[in-house]
Amino acid sequence: MNNSERLRKLSQRTENQSHSQSKTPFQWRPFIALIGVILIFILNWQWAWGILFLYWVIPDIFRGVTYFIEPVERERNPLLFWSIVISWIIMSLFSLSTLFITYN
Repeated sequence: MNNSERLRKLSQRTENQSHSQSKTPFQWRPFIALIGVILIFILNWQWAWGILFLYWVIPDIFRGVTYFIEPVERERNPLLFWSIVISWIIMSLFSLSTLFITYN
């Protein structure tokens, strides 16, 4: 089975899971994450964006697919995939550096 077939199956599983999740009355994890993002924004915690970027980018590296406006597969478009991933890592490092460095 090649990667595109795996991606298709993963997409179908994700779609099936999202349909089954839509039957649940309330999704706590996205709700708590949304509150967290709002707090990060209000409190201007730049370092917290770095944690979120890492949380988003690390699984993408292992899956070989990242989402930026639309899915970008490492196998089909490696230059764009790695450009996006590296950009997120750089932004993450910059955001985390605000814990130690004050930028004016």
